[in-house]
Parts: sequence; C-alpha cells; structure tokens
Amino acid sequence: MQKTLLLIVAISSASAFADISTDTSPAYVNINTGVAKVYNLPTGSWIGNINAGYNINRSFALEAGYNILASSQFGANVTTNIVDVAAKGTIPFSDLFSLYGRAGIGYGDNSWSGTTNTTGSNCILCNNNLSSNYGLALVGLGGSFSLNKHWDLRIEDTAYIPWSNTYTGSINAITFGTQYNF
Repeated sequence: MQKTLLLIVAISSASAFADISTDTSPAYVNINTGVAKVYNLPTGSWIGNINAGYNINRSFALEAGYNILASSQFGANVTTNIVDVAAKGTIPFSDLFSLYGRAGIGYGDNSWSGTTNTTGSNCILCNNNLSSNYGLALVGLGGSFSLNKHWDLRIEDTAYIPWSNTYTGSINAITFGTQYNF
C-alpha cells in the first residue's frame, strides 16, 4: 500500500513538470509598465519592458528582455536601458493563477543629458552627457492571472543589481502588464 501511495505521489509530482499542453505554442511575449526606485538617485523612475520567452515545460521557461527607465534627476534627463536574459520557474496553483520567479543576467547603460539645476555636493551628476555601462544580475518574483488560453495579466517585483559601481546603483521595479501566449 505504501509503495502504491508513493507511486501515485511521484506520478502526480512529475505531472507538474510535464510538457505544456499542445493547444498553444510554448512561445510568449509580455509587455509591462510600472515604477522603479533607483537607489543612488533622489526620485523614482518610470519603467517599461518587453520580454519574449519560450516555455520548456509548464514549470520552466527561458526569456530575453529589454527594459527602459526614464526620469528627471536634478533637472537632467536620465535614461537607463537594460537588456537581459533570464530563467523563469513557475508554480501553477490552478488554471487561473501562477507564481513565478526569474533570475538572470543583463547589460545596463545609463545616459544623462541636459543641465542640472543643482550645484555642489548634493548633485551626483553635475556634468552633461555622462553615461556608464555595466553588467548586472536580476531577480524577480511575480504572479500571473490567466484570462484565457492566450492572454494573462501579470504583476512583478524585480531587482536589478549592478556588478560594479554605477551612477544609478541598484534598481527595484514593480511592473504590471499583459502576456500573449502564442
């Protein structure tokens, strides 16, 4: 009896990692928008991102993304571009709701333009047209709500952690968006 019960549990557990259903393609794309806290700068930032991914199975996917952050700091325009690749693990709690986590690496580029309205030690970037490039890690946690077999709503909290000193420092972003499953 114990062996039978153990076999049933093992088969049930393995089914969570089985291939996704064949009624949709394993490819997806999502677009998101939200707000970000840029830790070395005094004000927050708008963030927009797009990710394209491929579900290896129901619980694991690989994806690539592009993120843009735009804000005004000290009166200057600040733009951060991040390109990343990530592995995504998903725990489907039902056909309607899933939790997921993402971890990956990326490349960031900060651009600064305009004239700052602050002088002295309070201004991190008092020169025009400064920029920096850096590698970074990303970790994220989110939830996905299925509307139908093709459309999902998603909310995610992501941290971007640079590997070197940058003008922006670490970034924490909360985004909301939609995903299309092909």
